[in-house]
Amino acid sequence: MSKKKKLHPILKILMVLFIVYIALFIANMSGYYESKIRDRVVVTEEGIKEFEEKVQNGEEIDITAFLKNERIDYSSPMSNFGDNLTSGIEVFVSDGMKFVEDILKSIF
Repeated sequence: MSKKKKLHPILKILMVLFIVYIALFIANMSGYYESKIRDRVVVTEEGIKEFEEKVQNGEEIDITAFLKNERIDYSSPMSNFGDNLTSGIEVFVSDGMKFVEDILKSIF
């Protein structure tokens, strides 16, 4: 009779947290390109024409007057929580890996 070895409860929790982290990380990364496009400032056709006219007339130019931000905020409390959670886990894992690296450097 062989008994199955049971996982320690803390190990189970860590595995679940890691799976949640990976899922949230992938979700965050898949929206990366879209968010960068959305955050980019867009110069409109009318802004370009007005800018060219001001240059030809020798007027003082403020570039911010010609820029338009077309950002649509799709965030929700759950997405904000997910972003904050993945950021926290990322810091925790990065610091942990740095700690392990420092220990290995001191040993070797």
